[in-house]
Amino acid sequence: MRVGDYLEAIRHLPVIFRQDLTGGAPIIVLSPHPDDETLGLGGVIAQACAAGQPVHVVVLTDGAGSHPNSFEYPPSRLVEVRKAEVAAAGTILGLDQACVHHLDLPDTRAPSQGADFDSAVAFISDLAARTGARHLFVTWGRDPHCDHEAAAAVAAAVRSGSTDLRLWSYPIWGWHLNPDHDLPGTPQGFRIDISAERGVKQQAIAAHKSQMSSLIEDDPTGFRFTEETLAPFTGPYEYVLAEDGDAP
Repeated sequence: MRVGDYLEAIRHLPVIFRQDLTGGAPIIVLSPHPDDETLGLGGVIAQACAAGQPVHVVVLTDGAGSHPNSFEYPPSRLVEVRKAEVAAAGTILGLDQACVHHLDLPDTRAPSQGADFDSAVAFISDLAARTGARHLFVTWGRDPHCDHEAAAAVAAAVRSGSTDLRLWSYPIWGWHLNPDHDLPGTPQGFRIDISAERGVKQQAIAAHKSQMSSLIEDDPTGFRFTEETLAPFTGPYEYVLAEDGDAP
């Protein structure tokens, strides 16, 4: 299927309510970078927190790679800024800060195998067992970014070790794949209505100032979201794709 048609099919997936998808059980959101959780599932996080449903966010990398040539914000300072942004966004969404976990793997170099990979898998597996989580959400494995691919591999390894955990993915950079390329199969999953949480989500997105604004001005090569790249995350739905081989 052409990528353009595939993405359009995602936009028309069946609508489901968060509580019907998750059953109210604790959920884990795995985010490759300190902002992906807000962009992809900020509305779901806000809904769940408001309903008293436990949410744990695990941030895989330290986020130090977004502005590699900044003197004002060297990696050590940028890491702290981005952690503070995750905390600020989480507070807006109603997230308990004790439920935010940073694994601090190197940005743009998250491993897909080896000791650090195994440690990430072990941490999330233990977290799922301790919290009774039944659903693990991670960025889409077809997102064209090495850290997103690594996060998807970590989540798949966690899922392979637990028959009680359902795996879902949420697209981030996949929304901007070349529409003329091809993808195998057809998307399976759901749209989750977050229309009531759009305002809160937009506030939480804005809290990631290093990625959304001109906060860091001394690195012309630094990353910053544009109106176009942000557009997929400001609508009334969030999208989850079935990633464990079982049709919804």
